[in-house]
Amino acid sequence: MKSIRIVHLISTFAIGLFAGLLYTFEQGVIPTLMTLNATEYARVEQGLIRSLDAFPTGVIVVASLAMLLPLYPLVLLWQQRNTAYWRFTALGWALFFFGVGIFTIVLNVPINNAVLAWDPAAPPADWENARNTWNTLNAIRTPINYISFLLMIWASFEMPEGSAQETPFLESR
Repeated sequence: MKSIRIVHLISTFAIGLFAGLLYTFEQGVIPTLMTLNATEYARVEQGLIRSLDAFPTGVIVVASLAMLLPLYPLVLLWQQRNTAYWRFTALGWALFFFGVGIFTIVLNVPINNAVLAWDPAAPPADWENARNTWNTLNAIRTPINYISFLLMIWASFEMPEGSAQETPFLESR
């Protein structure tokens, strides 16, 4: 049970870090970006994308942990899937995985890739459309991330007590 607690803590922390990043973008970065002209926007946005995607501390690492780690307790505790812990963890994971992770990969990342290809000295005429679309997408995934984070916190209060011997699936390991 200790490994499940540790993995749950780390995955909740990763989901929370991502929620904090999206909160920062919604409250500070996006309003600032909205004040920039096309050249300034292209230059600053490209810098943000490159720095956030940098390894090993980049957003990709945190998002990957948040998308994959919750699967560990969900698989190990499959026989306890009727518990509040399992259900809150499963819902928190699903919201993050699909509503933030897949959503970002399918919708936000292509816009980021297009922005990275821009010449900052001569951004495309429709640069504002790309910016506004990205901002709208971010406004959708941000509350989904918050809900996911809250569900993971809630799940931690519902975590089953006891040792691995009390978990039938773990007895055979």
